[in-house]
Amino acid sequence: MVTISNTTLPPEYFWSGRTLDTITGVDKTREILFSISIVLCIALVWLSARPKLKVPILLSDTIKSKKQRVHEYAFPNQVFGIDTKDGTKVVIPLSFLDNLKSHPHLSFKACIDNVSIDQPSAINTMLTLDQDMLLEYTLLGGPPEYVIHAIRGSLTPSLRKLDACGNIQFCSTSSWTCSARAFHGDIPSQNPEWLEVTTGYVVTVFDSIKALKKWPPYLRPIANRLLPYRAKIDHQWAKARKILAASLKQKASLGGKAINEPPSLFDHLTSEKSPASKESIDKQLIYQMTLVAVGTMSTFSTVVQCIYDLAGFPDFIAGLREEALSCPRDEDGLFDKDSLNSLKKLDSFIKESLRLSSGDLTTFHRAATADLTLPDGTFIPKGTKIETNTCAIHADNTKFENATSFDGLRFYKYRQKPAQEHKHTLVAVTPNDLAFGFGKHACPGRYFSQIVIKIFLAEFLINYDVKCLPGQSRPKNLEFEAMVDPDPEAKVMLKSINTHS
Repeated sequence: MVTISNTTLPPEYFWSGRTLDTITGVDKTREILFSISIVLCIALVWLSARPKLKVPILLSDTIKSKKQRVHEYAFPNQVFGIDTKDGTKVVIPLSFLDNLKSHPHLSFKACIDNVSIDQPSAINTMLTLDQDMLLEYTLLGGPPEYVIHAIRGSLTPSLRKLDACGNIQFCSTSSWTCSARAFHGDIPSQNPEWLEVTTGYVVTVFDSIKALKKWPPYLRPIANRLLPYRAKIDHQWAKARKILAASLKQKASLGGKAINEPPSLFDHLTSEKSPASKESIDKQLIYQMTLVAVGTMSTFSTVVQCIYDLAGFPDFIAGLREEALSCPRDEDGLFDKDSLNSLKKLDSFIKESLRLSSGDLTTFHRAATADLTLPDGTFIPKGTKIETNTCAIHADNTKFENATSFDGLRFYKYRQKPAQEHKHTLVAVTPNDLAFGFGKHACPGRYFSQIVIKIFLAEFLINYDVKCLPGQSRPKNLEFEAMVDPDPEAKVMLKSINTHS
């Protein structure tokens, strides 16, 4: 036997090749494991002591379609939860929206960004908000507040000047460049490489989200390495970085003056009003790619849904075409803001299309950044996500006559009533019209988006007839979780017409 510091060790330790260092290392490992166990125990006790979310819970796997959400799971006056792979989402009734629309502890940005709740670091990762856009994999998140302020305060007031940017010889080019012009500028909007990179990124992001959400969150880091999308995103961002670097260099050569007239959003975000980001290629890259993904996808989806509705409900085409042909134009014969404001029937048609084929089955997406209590007394723990069941609201016969039937002039008729002229426009947001969201986080880009959509559809109506294939009706939408997309594989029939002869 050998004695070390009053500790007697059997000879087997030395015959097995174990040394004093090994013994000491084992003790240290045990201390570390013991410390981790203590921290975890404290975290579990802390978590178990916190008030719990107590609402009726539905399993997302049992909700297969919009129809079920509308007819079986509407619960118009009750708070309930939907259990998803990303945690429980609390669905609130419509009556709560006015009370919660400006709540200081409900954040839209936290719903989609990789934002951790401010908790002790030992349990921080256990309370991370789930991300609908999977930011850590797609790099797509919500733009910072000052980007939203730039859209509202700088881009939106410039829309009258930007109207002419959307006028094109219809279908003379394969790419729609109006959004690129508004977001980045004249030169990038004519650069095929920029258009290819940004539109490609849009497709890759949403393909990536759909693929990764099939995996439980703890397996997504592994799945992300096996799927091809991250490599595509890295390649697209690398190419976009080079183009943005050229734009920043051009801006510097002009002494910081705007490159474009009217200024693009890039000009505003690289001006003296944005000192923290005006020369940062990393920040400008995030802004541009996020704006392209969010703005382009929703606008494109709405345009396609409207074309499908024109094909499915052709009785509206003649009246819409006549309105587009007779609306006022500027001195160059182009659409301007006054032209678009006069397209009240088209405005109504687009709004009705959004009512029945909105890009989301739910809206008013928020995450609780602190514990709070709903108007009915329901406790919402910090980190909980809430939403409202938009598709059920839009299909409610107490709010819309024959709510499940398509009426392209529904909102046009509403606007003919006294004091209703501005209440039912495409960009208006009310508790009954939630396609653009509600409250202070309602879509800030909807004013620009409506310009692109209206010009495109007005030109489409003037130049084309459209109808469904023989024996077929309007193409059905595709649904993934709460997202709704037009079927990209669907076909409709187009015929070129000459309305000017």
